[in-house]
Amino acid sequence: MKSTCFWTATACFFLFSLLRFPAELLGASAHSLSLWLTSVFPSLFPFLAVTGILWRLGAAEAFGRLLQPVMRPLFRLSGICAFPLFLGLVSGYPMGAKLTAQLYENRQLSLGEAKKLLAFCNQPGPLFLIGTVGAGFFHNTVWGYAFFVSVLAGALATGLLFRPLPASPLSSAAFSRPQKKEGISFLLSASIRDALVTTAQIGGYMVFFGAFTAALNCAGAFSLLERLLPFLPLSPELLRAIAAGLLEMTNGAAAASQCGDSLRLLLTCALFLVSFGGASIFGQTLDLLQNVPLSPLRYALYKAINGLLSCIFFLFTYGFWEKYAQKAVPVFSLHTETALSPFCHMFLLCFLLGCFLLSARTKGRKQIIFPCAAPGCSPPERSASARNNRRS
Repeated sequence: MKSTCFWTATACFFLFSLLRFPAELLGASAHSLSLWLTSVFPSLFPFLAVTGILWRLGAAEAFGRLLQPVMRPLFRLSGICAFPLFLGLVSGYPMGAKLTAQLYENRQLSLGEAKKLLAFCNQPGPLFLIGTVGAGFFHNTVWGYAFFVSVLAGALATGLLFRPLPASPLSSAAFSRPQKKEGISFLLSASIRDALVTTAQIGGYMVFFGAFTAALNCAGAFSLLERLLPFLPLSPELLRAIAAGLLEMTNGAAAASQCGDSLRLLLTCALFLVSFGGASIFGQTLDLLQNVPLSPLRYALYKAINGLLSCIFFLFTYGFWEKYAQKAVPVFSLHTETALSPFCHMFLLCFLLGCFLLSARTKGRKQIIFPCAAPGCSPPERSASARNNRRS
């Protein structure tokens, strides 16, 4: 009952703000839509479409067989968890959560494994960190690389921190499930359709929370927050940027980069905002996890720990990155650019091709060893009957 009253009051406040401050909220909505159209959609949609094709072709099972010796001793997770972990770190929000939910719904992950994996697999991607935050907001790609390394270290540290949690894996039969033979046209159309729905939903969340942040600002909520927290060693502009970033991380990180505080403090606050995600990312993630019984408070705790560990690693290595940032040429373009080196692209491509070759080779061996035979016949009897037929 209390939750219903709260959301009803929030909706009424938002509706009143739309009628009271139409110009400000319209401008905020247009800015969020432009940011989604020029940065988020071009970078996220291809990743979503390609990973949809990979998943339908059985890449998750290939990752499971290849990285089982790594995931089991390191995180106490089955090898198939490497697929959402790897692509979640490479693609960005909300790819890790989306793939984890798909594997759980297909009974390839247990509930305990899904909950533990969600603690550190859903992260901001390198394209967003290096191109948008580093080059676009702070005008230096070095800080984008520092953010990506810190996020990666924070994610791995979070996984090691939650390693003792119990997570019984499913039987190994999940890795050898028979895949449906579907045409490439069906794979492509289904993957593009799912990618469009997901990216459109992300755009809707960005516009909604961008306008809601503007409504709070026009209503004086951020000014009230500044008066209630005067003891914090933060400028009023940075405090307002953090409050906005807890609702929508992209606008908050952009506002933090324009504040007059020390660069170290601004970078640390921006890193926490993008690692934590904010209410907009929470809404996107929890919508994808509708069929995974995970408490929202528990997931928020996961992300808070993740953000703190990323910030701690960044503060320890700040001196190292500062030396390179002073030597680097500042970047003044506000457009998102692919900042990954060609070597990284070739490595990712070779890694994925190796997984596919391993998967195809394993499936081919299974078909050769066990040809069709009468039901109920054990594998050795089937192979023996095949040899007798050849001799005759």
